[in-house]
Amino acid sequence: MFYTLTANPAVDMTVSCPPLVPNENIRSFSASYTANGKGLDVSFALKKFGVDSVALGFFAGFTGKYVVDETMNMGCLCRPVWIDGVTRINSYFNDGQSEHGILNPGPAITPQNEQELFRILDSTGDLDCLIVSGSLPPKASKDFLDKVVAHAQDRGADVVLDLSSDKLKTLCSTHPLLIKPNHHEMREIFGVQIDTDDDARRALALAHEAGVQNVLLTMGSRGSAYFSNGEDIWYAKREFNIKLVSSVCAGDCTLAAFLLKWYKDRDNVEESLKLAMATGANVAESVGLGDFGHVDEYSKRVTVRKLPR
Repeated sequence: MFYTLTANPAVDMTVSCPPLVPNENIRSFSASYTANGKGLDVSFALKKFGVDSVALGFFAGFTGKYVVDETMNMGCLCRPVWIDGVTRINSYFNDGQSEHGILNPGPAITPQNEQELFRILDSTGDLDCLIVSGSLPPKASKDFLDKVVAHAQDRGADVVLDLSSDKLKTLCSTHPLLIKPNHHEMREIFGVQIDTDDDARRALALAHEAGVQNVLLTMGSRGSAYFSNGEDIWYAKREFNIKLVSSVCAGDCTLAAFLLKWYKDRDNVEESLKLAMATGANVAESVGLGDFGHVDEYSKRVTVRKLPR
């Protein structure tokens, strides 16, 4: 069973509006509210593909209740740790030309909250793979993520990491099964600006030297990605354009779609990448996750090639 951990979930408010003007009030065209968080997005995407998972995280107040309720309404299993405060609301504004985001810090957690999460991890009987995604809440212990990984690995589970660069760098030595950085994070961690295949080779090699087993490297708006298992490298690119509505959930759904195929069949890299790229593109055209209505069509328009050694 896949488990996901979203330590700092949110309610996302996505607003369609005219261009923002300083010191002026503007009226939006529309606004939508969705339960969100990188790990939660993975659970939601897996469910859309018909795969169950268990969503873990810290939740607080009326917004936390909304996120948990929406998670269960989508048919996902959820084991929340309730904390004091109010789960954050993040705001995204799209004026048709550009996208602006305002991300709030979220409520603080305590050592007691962390211990409750560890007890949940230790009590699982069906934990095969833990996907740890997103930012940390205020006042999280410095070694919180190290302990999360240790608790999962002590139970024989694989660990997948999709974290901000500073946290990801320190956890490479725990030998995670897979990491999913974007090209900006790879540059921050390993000092390699990725503009060519040779740049990607260098960055991916450094990730493996640091202890990572597999790397899914996404290139954001370039519409491409690399995957490396330490021996071979594949390059995937979508051969179509999209109209961006919101990029917020796209990377998380790319990861979910990749794991859907690849986790069961590690040799099925090409089809895993096609599904991942198609899913991420379809989600970027939607508010929230959308309906995945174009995934099959888009999968046929993604090219994958193995790079020469």
